[in-house]
Amino acid sequence: MSGSQFLRALGRTLGWGRKQLKVDSRHVVLITGCDSGLGHSMAVYCHESLHMTVVSCCHNLKSDGAQLLQALNPSNGGLSRMHTLELDLLEPDSIRHVHEELRDILAKDTSYRLTALINNAGVMCFGEFEWQLPEQIEAQINCNLLGTMRLTRELLPLLRQQQGRIINVTSHCGLQALPALGPYAASKAALRFWTDALRVELQQYGLEVVNFIPGSFVLDSNIAARQQQHAQKMREAFSQEQHALYDTYFEAFNGYLKVLSGFKPPNRLRNDSLLAKFKDALTSSQPLALYIEEPRRYRFYRWLFSICPTPLVDWLTLRFCAMPTYESTHNRQKKI
Repeated sequence: MSGSQFLRALGRTLGWGRKQLKVDSRHVVLITGCDSGLGHSMAVYCHESLHMTVVSCCHNLKSDGAQLLQALNPSNGGLSRMHTLELDLLEPDSIRHVHEELRDILAKDTSYRLTALINNAGVMCFGEFEWQLPEQIEAQINCNLLGTMRLTRELLPLLRQQQGRIINVTSHCGLQALPALGPYAASKAALRFWTDALRVELQQYGLEVVNFIPGSFVLDSNIAARQQQHAQKMREAFSQEQHALYDTYFEAFNGYLKVLSGFKPPNRLRNDSLLAKFKDALTSSQPLALYIEEPRRYRFYRWLFSICPTPLVDWLTLRFCAMPTYESTHNRQKKI
């Protein structure tokens, strides 16, 4: 590291010269996973509060979330700042189409600048590793990690040319793996370390890369809306031996998770503290490498995880999750 690089790193650590950049309709942000939850909330916030031009990528343009975003454009023929595109991160052609559409949007006005790519899209499936089907595991890895990498790689030359930043939404599961979320945690941990590597690589070109970890908003999003369908497929694939061993536990486990199933209103998420941190990640002249939004309970457990030996961390993890386990289910059966 050269002397100038060291001074820049020291300055960033101490916050020298840190300020909020002004943004307006000339600043374009592309956000993935905008059908519901955090992505939808970010898209609305950038459009309504920051007055930016937003490219909101949804998995389904007919979803309630996509329709609500499209309705934000003026009906009187005025300037449209919300561009809603369909994106499937598992399809290379879909990624290329979004790239082409983004270039067309930027070409409409020479003052437009791609300010940020926000990789938020993700899928989640609860279930012990033995239960999850190969296609369920691969969907989480392909969407959460490989799809995010594909989109970023496709847009990177444009981001580099326009000095845009990358904000990757990861998860607390990338900091501490949780049982029944193994593949999801693996995808988010990989995304976290790829983000760290990318940040160091792109600093030399003047690009910022941010790891953004939101708290638990699974009840306010549709990331686990299909959990019961996933569970049904798992159970149908059980062998006789697995049925005999797991059925009682499996029923209790998925009964506990029924609250997650079903599609919720796309604009249900409301969290001012989270949006304030998101604004800093998006508009600070020197954004932090890591932003974490979490309730006190998460912060307390995260501290315990960092100081305790592994056997105690394992016990604390089960307490933190508070979900039915094989042992607790069968102990209950014995009492009955």
